[in-house]
Amino acid sequence: SVAAAVQDIADTPVKKYDLINQVNARGTFLVTKACLPHMEKNGFGRVITMSPPIEAQSRYYKAKTAYAMSKYSMTMVALGAAEEGRGYGISANALWPATVVESKAASHFKLGDPAHRRKASILADCVTHLCEEPDDFTGHALIDDEYLTSRHGYTAEDLKKYRVDPDVEPRRLLAREVVSWKRGGGAS
Repeated sequence: SVAAAVQDIADTPVKKYDLINQVNARGTFLVTKACLPHMEKNGFGRVITMSPPIEAQSRYYKAKTAYAMSKYSMTMVALGAAEEGRGYGISANALWPATVVESKAASHFKLGDPAHRRKASILADCVTHLCEEPDDFTGHALIDDEYLTSRHGYTAEDLKKYRVDPDVEPRRLLAREVVSWKRGGGAS
């Protein structure tokens, strides 16, 4: 993806920084801004950003500060929309994969060992469940497999169908094992 960068701050070109933030942060904000009034008018809406739980430990930012800033901005849009949508039938949540998801970008940029990737269908299933959640399930930054197991009762056996390599349990390359929301709704 052109809107991703893995570079130290000093090595990140300003044009690359601007592009990353235009696409991720600004794009998410503007689309959400345009949709919220329509959702409110209709008494229903779901905002789902593909962005991670916000991490406070500095070691996670090495060589990806610009990208992390843009993705965390997307999470902040979801959290803000969650609060603004309360009482209007609107929910908003951020969703992030626990590991690299198989895609052309993952292959092109050689992200992780292909045997440790998951199929994109895990994210599709999460989005489907999020669209079906009651509107009080809002304001969360979710990790795909944690959400499916904790909220929908998936087991380790159920998650096997998402493996690219059926014999390899993917390493958690993009998420730490921390349940990032509370069962039953409300921001955490």
